[in-house]
Amino acid sequence: MLEPAMFIGLGAVAFWFYLRYPRLRPGSLVLAAVHVAISFAAFALLPMALGLLLPMVHSPAQTPYVVLALLIPALTYVLLSWVWLIARVLDLLNGTPRGGHPVSSEA
Repeated sequence: MLEPAMFIGLGAVAFWFYLRYPRLRPGSLVLAAVHVAISFAAFALLPMALGLLLPMVHSPAQTPYVVLALLIPALTYVLLSWVWLIARVLDLLNGTPRGGHPVSSEA
């Protein structure tokens, strides 16, 4: 039950962040995809970071706190980057046409 609850909770936090801070949203589809790639890289580097930090923890009781302190922001960023990407794709699909040739009123 912990894993689905964590995904639902962090997904809700990511969606809240998306709604609360609209100025931080990526402006293009490429930038949104770059955020997804960066979030995956950060999440992939998480075991290495834990391997470096966990031997420095003095008490075994502090180990879960260190793991969660790194896991929660990394996983939230992964979910937020996907929300940004999906929102950008939906905006491009449902948006109004931009640019093109001007239509003269005589035609």
